[in-house]
Amino acid sequence: MMRWRDLSYRHKVPLALSLVIVVTGVIVALILLAHAWRDAREQFAANAASLGRVVARSLVPPLLHDDPWGAFEILRTPLEPGETRRFLLVLDRAGRIYAASEPKRFPALSPAAGTPLLRPLALSAAETPAVEAMRESEDWILIEQPIRAEDGTVLGRLVLGYHRDLVLPRFHGVVRQVGIALAAALLVLLPLGWYAGNALAVPLLRLAECFSLAGRGPVAPEQCQLDDGADEIGLVGRRFREMLMELEEKRRLEKQMVATQRLAAIGRLTAGIAHEVNNPLGGMLNAISTYRRHGSADPLAERTLGLIERGLTQIRETVGALLVDARLESHALVPQDLDDLRTLISAQTHGRLTLDWNVHLPGPIPLPATPIRQILLNLLLNAAQAAEKRVALEVAAANDGLSMAVENDGRPFPPQRMEHLYEPFVEEEGEGRGLGLWIVYQLVRQLNGRIEVTSVPGHTRFTLFLPLEGA
Repeated sequence: MMRWRDLSYRHKVPLALSLVIVVTGVIVALILLAHAWRDAREQFAANAASLGRVVARSLVPPLLHDDPWGAFEILRTPLEPGETRRFLLVLDRAGRIYAASEPKRFPALSPAAGTPLLRPLALSAAETPAVEAMRESEDWILIEQPIRAEDGTVLGRLVLGYHRDLVLPRFHGVVRQVGIALAAALLVLLPLGWYAGNALAVPLLRLAECFSLAGRGPVAPEQCQLDDGADEIGLVGRRFREMLMELEEKRRLEKQMVATQRLAAIGRLTAGIAHEVNNPLGGMLNAISTYRRHGSADPLAERTLGLIERGLTQIRETVGALLVDARLESHALVPQDLDDLRTLISAQTHGRLTLDWNVHLPGPIPLPATPIRQILLNLLLNAAQAAEKRVALEVAAANDGLSMAVENDGRPFPPQRMEHLYEPFVEEEGEGRGLGLWIVYQLVRQLNGRIEVTSVPGHTRFTLFLPLEGA
């Protein structure tokens, strides 16, 4: 069974407003009906008393002349033939029935107290009231009117009896009017209340949806549309957005820290391996050199030794690329160093690609030339390999450092590659061993610089900045 507290605010708020509207409408209707019933009774009593005063004055002569028949004729005059829901009778000062519009029902000279319908009157000579009075008996309303002589003497009492059904028709009309008005009001107010309730609940629902998304990963702005009002919900929404930004920054920093730690661990491992490989490698190359100086001149052995030497040299170059933790001692960067790079890369782009070369160096820059040349060469070779029509290099000196950018118009890096872009030996189609970007990252890190990459279809750009203070 669904409990009230388990309902969504999408339904709870409109239902609560609708319930308030219905209860308010019913209370107002009951108050109006109570006033209408009271007014109907008062108007009925006023009309009956007015009739009673007229009839009472007409009954004075028959009572003074002791003429019951004349009194009977007067009592029957305001009634219609066969009338059963109204009666009139006259009580003498002793409380006995003197005359009645229905003699069979109210026999003459019988005491009023002996008739159940008239018992509430409890009239006696001493108790006969001298003013008008209204009493109720079973389903009847009794109106008492004193009959006075010209000198003010009370001669008897006129009693007018009305069945309650005579009061109800007027009240029923009021009930119908109030019911129609209540139904019309509810027909208008309930949809408005439901609409207003939904409007009040929507900000809460959006906030709840955003909270449910927050624990599942990054939340894009378009996924979480919150109101920006000055009320409490708007305040919570702004604080929630701030919390999302802080969580996203925390995730980014954690991811960056994990990547940095992984790269550092890989760097230490590869450096250790490179040092261990270099020792026997140098010995083998020295042995080949010694054999050539003192050995035989056999052509087959010479070709074999040449093949071995080239293989070992390639291994040494690969291992040397892993030793990025070596000392970065070099001369200061000059424009000639970058001109040499243009000569080297032209062989890769000539006749196939357009090379945009935008280099602005006013003179020597106090940064080591060798690692910068290696950084740019690796990036340019990768760009030339991936480009379709164009490769570009931008280099500009500033007061606080050196800005560089390498871009191409080839296919972008896939998303899964972007997460491990600077890790070595991540094989991708057409990307070789995957050492180049790792070496670039390590060299930039040693120079206290920063590197950023944007890669979309038709445009991949590496942006670097090397501060002078980190030279």
